[in-house]
Amino acid sequence: MTSTMLALTVGGSCAPVVTAIRDYNPDFVVFIVSTGTRGSRAMVDGKDKPCSAEDKSILPNILDQTGLPREKCDFIELDEPDTLHLCYQKIRAGLNKHATERAGWRKLADYTGGTKTMTAALAIVALELGWELSIVRGNRTDLQKVRDGTEMASLVNTWEVRARQQMEQSETLFNQYAYASAGQLVENLMRAAPLSTELQHDIQRIVTLSRGFDAWDRFDHVRALQILAPYQSEIVPQWRFLKILAGQSKGTGYEPVFDLIRNAERRAARGRYDDAVARLYRALEMLAQIRLVQREPSLNSSDLKTDLLPEAVRAKYANRQGKIKLALQEDYDLLSELEDPLGKAFEPEHKKILALLEKRNASILAHGVTPCDKAIYDEMHDGTLRLLNIGLTALNIKVECPQFPQMKQGKLYQPSI
Repeated sequence: MTSTMLALTVGGSCAPVVTAIRDYNPDFVVFIVSTGTRGSRAMVDGKDKPCSAEDKSILPNILDQTGLPREKCDFIELDEPDTLHLCYQKIRAGLNKHATERAGWRKLADYTGGTKTMTAALAIVALELGWELSIVRGNRTDLQKVRDGTEMASLVNTWEVRARQQMEQSETLFNQYAYASAGQLVENLMRAAPLSTELQHDIQRIVTLSRGFDAWDRFDHVRALQILAPYQSEIVPQWRFLKILAGQSKGTGYEPVFDLIRNAERRAARGRYDDAVARLYRALEMLAQIRLVQREPSLNSSDLKTDLLPEAVRAKYANRQGKIKLALQEDYDLLSELEDPLGKAFEPEHKKILALLEKRNASILAHGVTPCDKAIYDEMHDGTLRLLNIGLTALNIKVECPQFPQMKQGKLYQPSI
């Protein structure tokens, strides 16, 4: 049988504290008491019958009334029982200590007695540390006092409170683009205890949205489309974009480039600048590759067919053997030689882009060992967007590419970036 530890705030009447100890029959009790001449410590182990009943009769201390041995209890003494942060600090430190010493025990916290500040502090700590909460209930003679003899200890449903707390933490993770963590944080709540229908719906919602955007964040567009379908009316701009990426709607062909850039922005928002820069490099490369494919005749930079090139350009590749593969700079050079609008847009940006690529090549995720920082990312992000906007404007192409939505109190809204 699992041993039980009970923590109680003491003050006011002894009766509810005695009731809680008798009803739970704990193996160890932590009394949270106030100190001083009028403190509640005396109610627990003081002399001269420090407790009183509703009928004004005087009673022995709580240890004597319950028969609890002195060696099976301890005290957390509060010098400032009406100062919340001090009560919180001492109670948390004390309960942490006892919980560590009694790992594997059932842990209960009853907040019936004591000052309002003491009970508030105990409730907060118990919720944070995962203790079960208890309160002594009974028939009331008025709004302040329970009738003696009617008291009984009862557990408080804290799952809904804890679940809402974790929902808020999950929203924070969602807004930080940590989708897998956001979903996992609340998913286990569904299996931990019975929850209200409303809360189950809210948890299902954030888990589904987290899974959907996590799939999209990993470029699994078809899977993301399937998962996010129930919420398409709430993410209309993103849904239109996603349908194009998943091949369900027709776009310009350049949507994957913008998808990479938005992905890079999310990586940068989490401080992962090397990942972000790697995606921007791929976006620049993909931009040129897509343009080459869309030309007439269509050109594949991974397997360039020189017979499709004008004779003046073809000579440049005459000495190459086997399959001809072009690197990023060569893609843009070829577009420039073909007098393509995107190639022309690259020409004035050539030196700036090369300087950025050198920094990228020094990255640990490219050819070097130097990590990228925010400054390098910002430079490459601005340069990539500048080239993209100039090039697509020259091609008379416009793409709508919203960033992923944010969440507040369960509702989605469009981000500012």
